[in-house]
Amino acid sequence: MLRSGLLGGLALAVMLPLGAVSVGGGGTGTTGPSLTIYTGNLALARQEVERTLEPGAHTVRVDGLPTNIDASSLIVLNDGATLQGVHGQRNYQDPASGPGTSLELDLEVQRRVERLELAYLTTGLNWSASYALVVARDDASARVDGYATVANNSGTSYEEAEVQLLAGTIQRGRGRFEPAAPLRAEAFEEMAAAPELQEAAFADYHVYTVSTPLTLRAGESRRIRLLGAGSVRTRKEYTFSHSANYYRQSPEPLTQPVVISYRIERGEESEFGGVPLPGGQVRLLQRDEVGRIQLLGIATIPNTPRGEDLRLVTGHAFDIVGTRTQTDYERPAGNVYESGWKVEVRNRSGSDVTVQVIEQLSGDWSIVESSQRWEKLSAGAVRFFLDVPAGGESVLEYRVSVRT
Repeated sequence: MLRSGLLGGLALAVMLPLGAVSVGGGGTGTTGPSLTIYTGNLALARQEVERTLEPGAHTVRVDGLPTNIDASSLIVLNDGATLQGVHGQRNYQDPASGPGTSLELDLEVQRRVERLELAYLTTGLNWSASYALVVARDDASARVDGYATVANNSGTSYEEAEVQLLAGTIQRGRGRFEPAAPLRAEAFEEMAAAPELQEAAFADYHVYTVSTPLTLRAGESRRIRLLGAGSVRTRKEYTFSHSANYYRQSPEPLTQPVVISYRIERGEESEFGGVPLPGGQVRLLQRDEVGRIQLLGIATIPNTPRGEDLRLVTGHAFDIVGTRTQTDYERPAGNVYESGWKVEVRNRSGSDVTVQVIEQLSGDWSIVESSQRWEKLSAGAVRFFLDVPAGGESVLEYRVSVRT
């Protein structure tokens, strides 16, 4: 069963080990920031600084900021205060809380402020989604478990953290999308009492929120359960695909492996289909004849909206192979090409299989004749269905006309 509110948003609350904030000879405390962590080694921190400021010009020193802070991104959110400048960045090592950074903020205060609201970007924090599908022996169903892994490589520890994880691809302002940084934190903290996760749509993204505070120590990763479904419908598929050049004669026959994939049905009304899936790795596993779990393959999925099916490629079939041969070639007109093809699929396994033979075509094409049933997939592809008995072989012969 999917846990209530699991898929959709995951937020973690983070309390930074911040030091004092001072103006002149005075000092004040800070409250821990909350973080929104993105999948591209980036986090947005929101932090409140306890400080009473009367109208006028002030310089405020903020200690305990993360060492990976992007000082150019810092903004003050109070309506009654204007940030005039940032300077005096200093890195230090605190015996109790570890490394930190301090900044001095020049402020013009229009009306009394009792608590400064700051926001800034910092690197060194990252998260990723991963999934495990345990496929039943008959390949018709699977159990699904999804997790979010949060890694803290920022050099700063976050005690009793409140964090949000945003699923989606954001533009990073460099003319291209930043790839996600690997989760390199070495230590791994096992999940304690499972926190409740709440999903919410935000703008064109999805945000995941953890209801209980978490501790993210420097150099550690934390894995959190994201979703689960006891049974989803699956369908195993075999595909023999090729993009042939139909405008010239082809040389000797070409032998290729047959691709194995699993089609995961995700209708919106179903338990697993009614939730969005953050992009990540999917590990497909299955028990062997004596019950040992084995890895079938690892696939990668993009961010997937609710109701969208998945096709997960797991590898190449060992005992099923195909050979494609051009049997005829004609050019009845200057811009018309006609060719005959034979596709032989050999099945050395102990089970009957159906292989989808997909041919990529271009130009104005038509299938003149075929020995097997077929369907037009798109303007550039046709699919044939080839039933291959256990220990035997099946042959597809077709003729195609292409006009440029």
